[in-house]
Amino acid sequence: MYQLKSKVRYSEADRNNTLSYHALLNYLQDVSTLHSEELGESGAELLKKNMAWVLSFWQICIEDMPKLSQDIVVSTWPYSTKGLFGLRNFCVDNEKGEQIVKANSIWVLIDPRNGRPIRITDEVSSHYPDEPKLEMEYCDRKIVVPEVYTEMEPMQVPKYFIDTNNHMNNGKYVMVAESFLPEHFMVREIRVEYKTAAVLGDVLYPRVTIAEKSVTVALVNEKGNAYAIVLFLGR
Repeated sequence: MYQLKSKVRYSEADRNNTLSYHALLNYLQDVSTLHSEELGESGAELLKKNMAWVLSFWQICIEDMPKLSQDIVVSTWPYSTKGLFGLRNFCVDNEKGEQIVKANSIWVLIDPRNGRPIRITDEVSSHYPDEPKLEMEYCDRKIVVPEVYTEMEPMQVPKYFIDTNNHMNNGKYVMVAESFLPEHFMVREIRVEYKTAAVLGDVLYPRVTIAEKSVTVALVNEKGNAYAIVLFLGR
């Protein structure tokens, strides 16, 4: 297990003085990156072997969102790294040691030269010894996109959305989708299915479906093919 102790910063909080949803994703993404660095399996090291991890799916269950200046501990650990998928859990504890966020993630190892998945080698898996799987209610990694939706104003992917893989950063999809949440919509779970990486200059066409207890945002291209699908489940 790898842990990161932090304090919710003003720059990470929304107008309600609560950690924003995309900032939460950034914490989870950062702690997994730091863990890989510590294990000697950084992105740079993997690229030397013509390998790269890409995120396929998030499931984030929220009991309570941290508040401004609150002390938190963000933890992560792998529980299965074999075949085509790396499976990794996360949790966020508050200052009382209470688990207020639980998360599951699915990663795919690819060859960055062609973007195709490759089987996880024994050498790679040896860096990620399995730890006990987090107790939570796991969902299917496929998100059903509603047939009825509202088309929102398209937006072009700007430079500050691009990460070291020259793709739109995983958290930015959630940041875009978060902007379509209705006022006072309280999120209890976030699911994200990543389909095709957007790059600089691509245009996102948001398709938004708002129901009583859910908001689905499909970020698609001009042909309707999805870059990512974000599902917010309400309380």
